[in-house]
Amino acid sequence: MIDYAIQKANDLTYEQGKRRVYAVVTDDRDRILAEGHNSYTKTHPVQAKYAEQVDLPDKVFLHAEIMALVRVRHGEPHKIYVARVDSEGNPCYACPCAICNRAIKEAGIKTVEYTA
Repeated sequence: MIDYAIQKANDLTYEQGKRRVYAVVTDDRDRILAEGHNSYTKTHPVQAKYAEQVDLPDKVFLHAEIMALVRVRHGEPHKIYVARVDSEGNPCYACPCAICNRAIKEAGIKTVEYTA
């Protein structure tokens, strides 16, 4: 599934100075429940809530992990895959930030796999 997330991250338009990050939330049988990507134009109250909780209130634009989590409509989230690619499409470090870690923990997700 991490390869799928890398492919989807590569499908995102590259913009100078912007990170191409893609997240996939799956259930316990690794079926996709929701997907998301970083946004530099969209905000969401859930993003703002977790940003405030970790004392980063200015980080209001949607992170891939938060977008994926708020898109889960059915099923129980079990695992999240997070992929980031550089300007040339190579996987690079994508460990979830403090905001996303808080959201992932509260969602009850036990396993996080990310590009390193």
